Amino acid sequence: MLGIYLHIPFCIKKCNYCDFVSVEHGELIDQYFSAVKNEIAATGKMYSRKVDSVFFGGGTPSLPEARYITGLLEALRQAFDVSADAEITLEANPCTLDRPKLAAYRAAGINRLSIGLQAAQDRLLAMLGRQHTKEGFERAYGLAREAGFENINIDMIYALPGQSLEDWQETLDFVLEKRPEHISAYALKIEEGTPLYREVQEGKLHPANEETDLAMYHAAQEAMAENDYTNYEISNFAREGFSCRHNLKYWNVRDYLGLGAAAHSCIDSMRFANTEDIEEYIKNLSGGVLRYAASEFLPEKERKLEYIMLKLRLKDGFTFFDYKSRFTKDFREEFPEEIRRAVFYGLVEMDDRGMRPTRRGFDLQNQLVSLLTENL
Repeated sequence: MLGIYLHIPFCIKKCNYCDFVSVEHGELIDQYFSAVKNEIAATGKMYSRKVDSVFFGGGTPSLPEARYITGLLEALRQAFDVSADAEITLEANPCTLDRPKLAAYRAAGINRLSIGLQAAQDRLLAMLGRQHTKEGFERAYGLAREAGFENINIDMIYALPGQSLEDWQETLDFVLEKRPEHISAYALKIEEGTPLYREVQEGKLHPANEETDLAMYHAAQEAMAENDYTNYEISNFAREGFSCRHNLKYWNVRDYLGLGAAAHSCIDSMRFANTEDIEEYIKNLSGGVLRYAASEFLPEKERKLEYIMLKLRLKDGFTFFDYKSRFTKDFREEFPEEIRRAVFYGLVEMDDRGMRPTRRGFDLQNQLVSLLTENL
């Protein structure tokens, strides 16, 4: 089964913390979507596998008129064998959603929305450069439910400059009251080159310390558990049956195809990526040229590192059978001392079947991965 990601790089305004490839103007929308359709047609001839997940990310996929997104879905179904029960996700900014758009998405077969809230305090939303308010989110969420969406993710960010633990608890309570099927809660990463980074460097904003970051993460874990959400991946929580099938492809190191400017793919251990230059991408595809900006075959050492790093983001970890089926070696024989230390420090649990991170392992995931792979 193949997962397909489509990058839609248009925004009303780029958020202050965002370093994704996106632009704040829409003059290129027509040309861009035509180019993506050309890429869909070209790649559809290359892969015969059934597609069971589609993910529209960005940018703000909900910004262009709905016909652009539904047109891409139609092109995908013509070029690929998209399964009837495929999970089809669209990321959305609350201020870009309305009844006609949501109805069009539903009619086209989009069955999962990922709506960005980030925080429940308008002052924090303004600091982040978000274009919506708490009230605007509530309106969009209500419209999505009215439109019949029964699988909704809400995105949140914690450890924000100026965010107290009380602010975060208020955001958690606000989101949990909505009872979405899925919740993502990510610690803010201040990326170099962003407006937020510059404000921190100038001393105008002060990032949260590690103690606050961890306290907020634990508050999220406890609140989610009390409300029957499973912490199935470090930063992701789901009610039973609603884990994100598409993102699980990344964490389970399965094949995925990325379409659009800056999109990355990994098929049969071959990694390749499109150019980040939107105009260059349009020029290439308008001329019928499928030209990747970078490609490499991942050597075994790098594949093992990626496997361990991604699998140990998951509550279920990995099985020794799966590791051996990929690398022909028994993980326990390959890393006996590293395993012993990881267990001793309380970072993992293991049995005859496999290895799983503990709650402490989630807290210290970077250290866990470093420990297991230091002699790789």
